[in-house]
Amino acid sequence: MKAVIVEDEYIVAEHLADILTKNHIVVLGATDNLVEAEKMLLKLPDLFLLDIRLSDNQSGIEFGKKLHQLKIPFIYITANNEIETLKKAIATQPETYITKPFNEQDVIAAIELIRLKKSAKKQLEIITSKGIELLLESDILYCEAEGSYTKIVTESKLIMQRITLKKIAEKLSNDFMRIHRSFIVNKQKITAQNINSVYINQTKLPISRSYKKSH
Repeated sequence: MKAVIVEDEYIVAEHLADILTKNHIVVLGATDNLVEAEKMLLKLPDLFLLDIRLSDNQSGIEFGKKLHQLKIPFIYITANNEIETLKKAIATQPETYITKPFNEQDVIAAIELIRLKKSAKKQLEIITSKGIELLLESDILYCEAEGSYTKIVTESKLIMQRITLKKIAEKLSNDFMRIHRSFIVNKQKITAQNINSVYINQTKLPISRSYKKSH
């Protein structure tokens, strides 16, 4: 897993980074402001650890709303005296939250919750001539909209389904992201990317303008 830390207390951020690294989680970066946090989206993190209150009156809750829309898991970091604020934060649907001061067990328990949720949703139901079958998400490279159909592309075959890309997106886990009105990609299969495109092996897929700020 790959994580980003958004925390304005340097010692707390360092403590979190040490815990994550010790437990084989890649720390893509740590920042104390939301502008940099948004830029971190381009690195395709699997989760964010997000402080609710940041310096300069920045609110982690607003960024939490964005992460929820993007289907990126996040864990709030909060102080024990922020009960009322936490009630507002819960409405943004974080995976969970940890309170300061926290220990390693608190952090790992929160992340294991995300791992369990991710592993529980790893197959996609598809309709074939033989009936309903299960397709492993790990076999999917990307999905492409074709009118009222969606083309699912795997390493070995193409599968056409009479379902919209939006509906497919709702069924897939957070390993997938929308980069264009016509494309959803498996983040784990991306081999290269720039501001305008992602590559899956030799296939180049466009990132549309409306999705650039999100990804």
